[in-house]
Amino acid sequence: MAKRPVPGKAQPRPQPKPQAKAKTATVGTVGESSGWLRFALVAMAITALCYLPSISNELVNWDDDPNITENPNLQRINEDGLAKAIPDIFSIEKGAVIGNYNPLPILTFAVEKKIAGGFGEKHTRLIHINNLLLHLLTVFFVISLLASMGIGNWGAFVGGLLFGIHPMRVESVAWATERKDVLFAVFFFAALVYYVKWLKQAERGENRSGTYIIMLFLATLSCFSKVQAVTLPLSMLVLDYWFRRPINFKLILEKTPFWVLSLAFGLINLYTLRQQGSTTDDVTDFNLLQRLAIGAYSFVIYLYKLVVPYPMSPLYPYPKPLPIEVYLLPVVFLAFWYFVWQMWKRGNTPSEETRSNDYRIWVFGALFMFFNVMFLLQVLGAGQGFKADRFTYVPYFGFFAVAAWYFDKFYKSEKTRGLTTALAAVFFIVSAVWTVRQIGVWKNGETLWTHVIKYEGKSNSLPYWNRGQYYRSQGDFDRALKDYTQAVAINPQNSELYNSRGKTYFDMALSGKFNNQQRELVQKAIKDYTDALAIPTIKLKSKAEVLINRGAANGFLQNFEQSIQDITEGLAINPDNANGYFNRSIAYYTMGQHDKALADYDAYLKYNPYSAEVWYESGMILRSKGQNQAAIERLTRAIQLKPSLAIAYLERARAHAQAGNRAAAQQDYQRAQQMGAAKTEYDMRLEGGQ
Repeated sequence: MAKRPVPGKAQPRPQPKPQAKAKTATVGTVGESSGWLRFALVAMAITALCYLPSISNELVNWDDDPNITENPNLQRINEDGLAKAIPDIFSIEKGAVIGNYNPLPILTFAVEKKIAGGFGEKHTRLIHINNLLLHLLTVFFVISLLASMGIGNWGAFVGGLLFGIHPMRVESVAWATERKDVLFAVFFFAALVYYVKWLKQAERGENRSGTYIIMLFLATLSCFSKVQAVTLPLSMLVLDYWFRRPINFKLILEKTPFWVLSLAFGLINLYTLRQQGSTTDDVTDFNLLQRLAIGAYSFVIYLYKLVVPYPMSPLYPYPKPLPIEVYLLPVVFLAFWYFVWQMWKRGNTPSEETRSNDYRIWVFGALFMFFNVMFLLQVLGAGQGFKADRFTYVPYFGFFAVAAWYFDKFYKSEKTRGLTTALAAVFFIVSAVWTVRQIGVWKNGETLWTHVIKYEGKSNSLPYWNRGQYYRSQGDFDRALKDYTQAVAINPQNSELYNSRGKTYFDMALSGKFNNQQRELVQKAIKDYTDALAIPTIKLKSKAEVLINRGAANGFLQNFEQSIQDITEGLAINPDNANGYFNRSIAYYTMGQHDKALADYDAYLKYNPYSAEVWYESGMILRSKGQNQAAIERLTRAIQLKPSLAIAYLERARAHAQAGNRAAAQQDYQRAQQMGAAKTEYDMRLEGGQ
């Protein structure tokens, strides 16, 4: 007999039938935060305010010249158009700059030059504006990624702001050449955001082939921006760990196109670096044990600079011999990885499951940083990039994520919220001030190398040499000579220093400011060139340049035979030195050896086909030889390249007159006169003879 319910007493509800246990989510136990966008916008705004001073920075004489103003693939963008330049920019042989194959940043410089109408202040400002915009876009994707990892909005904000205004960011943003950093990072973090989306689409059973294609496209753009992007699939594996995906061969296999992409671009850059000679270690000559110690030491220094970013310098020369700390800090390196291993074990311990992400975030941060910096730790010699600040641009995200996670955790607790917020505020204020000051270091070549000298003192000739180069480019010859002389005193066996000082003396003679001292200045230049040639360790390419420079100086003193002898010897060593042909052509022309002068003009034009003056001068020689049609063609080319070249119209009028084309001659004479090039008696005779 069924029991009747007792009035006023709560009755048990019928229990539903047991259901099948839900399948564990493939992307772990953390979910994406919502509403993070407004936090991202605030972080981007603060970052923009800190970096506003960078917009007024100039280019610096530290790789900006070969990448931008002296890059042959950018020289004729405004005249010939982008379409003609793009194949060479993306060519492995013609597009690499100082051994680095990063064509996409070079393409952006080309587009900016086209928009600005040429090199100059407008172009430079546009470069710095776009560097900042790319940095802000990277901050956006960083915060998006942190939110997708399940870090709360305030934590994502802190992580993103750290990425935005930590002082170690400055080198990558304020240095024009490092467009490759901010550009590759935008695509790199965007690809990781889409990777997390791809993982979560699998959990929801959605079609995700389109997302995979987008990821691959972003990865390709990142690799075209900088070779450091080859670590993308490793970064994906670190995210797999965070989202608790079982580490197995399937995770490797699903990333096959990314591995192939990384391998391809890695091999391309090894090839271009080898062609440049950057893979050799002839400067430091460290053995493998020393290189391993350097790598561990650099990693520990980067960890230290996460908290105290001091000192920061554009140049960290290799100490020779290596100081004791290079051999001691690897112990700290090993201790750090022991700590990470302990975090790994605790993060996978069932008894610690409720706090596992507190441990796993340390493993995530350490692995992300290590995978993204390991190829940059100078274990294998590849140039002089030792402890460079820019190498941390992407890797530091790993520990910014750790900071974001723990800030989010402590901010949510009322007991720790006040102290956590106060500490974060102090750190950000200090970082903002420090960042603004560091941006000032990159203002121009003078501020840059003066900052380096502050740390290097008189132990290193390079900063004095480079500051001297800056002063020379500004026409400040006295300060340039002072710095070159200091550099020579520090390193008297460096032929390049004598060569640069010699060029300064020669520039002074040509400047028109020292008319009563020209001969004396050129003789000083010749002495420096001769001293450079006497150094036994002078490299062949440098020897060729010095010989050609001495030949030009002798030509100025009208020692034409000695001039031709020096330049010919230099060209025998380096037949690709275009200035050698130009300087020798002047000597040949002055000596009346017009055929040889013409041959040198032709050789020069193979290297620099855009010199209106050389087209004009070679056309003038052809006209004097009676080869009027060939002369007209060259003079026409000169006028196309430089419509303001009045003497080219005058010379073409003479060629037309000699060829019997009276109407064309009259038209060119009229045009030349309008531009200020008056007729001579010779021209009157030419006209009278028609």
